[in-house]
Amino acid sequence: MKNNYNIEKIIDALYKKGSTNFLNQKDLNLIKGKLNKNEYKIYNLYKDSNKVILYKKNIPSIKLLKIVSKAELKHQDILGTIFSLGVKEDTFGDIIKYQGSFYIFTLPHLAEYFIYNLNEIKGNYITLTEIELKISENFIQEYIEKEYIVSSLRLDNIISTIIGESRSVTLERFKNKEIILNYNSEIKPNKILKLNDIFSIRKIGKFKFKEIKKTTKKGGFVIKILKYK
Repeated sequence: MKNNYNIEKIIDALYKKGSTNFLNQKDLNLIKGKLNKNEYKIYNLYKDSNKVILYKKNIPSIKLLKIVSKAELKHQDILGTIFSLGVKEDTFGDIIKYQGSFYIFTLPHLAEYFIYNLNEIKGNYITLTEIELKISENFIQEYIEKEYIVSSLRLDNIISTIIGESRSVTLERFKNKEIILNYNSEIKPNKILKLNDIFSIRKIGKFKFKEIKKTTKKGGFVIKILKYK
């Protein structure tokens, strides 16, 4: 019920303001089911971006900020710090690493707030610099590619294999809502993964189920997993 209310609010904003805030793929798919294709256009932040913006006529204005840091940063630490500032998920876009630096897309009215308030990540001092949005045309999501042998395509089994922990410990992660599949934390451990499903493990990282390479003689699978950098 709550989710339907949020979707209706997003659609209402599209008609009143001419564009939405940043949408994840889950909300995008729900909105697509309620609107005709000729009622909106999709603005992708870059090729294969996770978040998008819907608009009616004019491409919405957004800002691009570059994180300058002497220390090596991690995507999940940046995201966690942003949420600790009380920032809502729909007010900023993807956090992407490009040529060794992280970048954040944000709504115009929040750019200054980020610059003055986001100055430390995991004990490392950082600065934010506004960059021309045009550079994002070159962005490509970078991944670490790995192969695993799994006995089934159940989400809990794959996560347990990736982390190298017991199934009981993995099940605790589900109970604590540390696992998010396609932007939804209300999932069951026995969920069967489909190709291109995206899942996150809190404090571990974000992953994409890319390919089934082959089956094993024992009925298992050799799978390819992409970990977001």
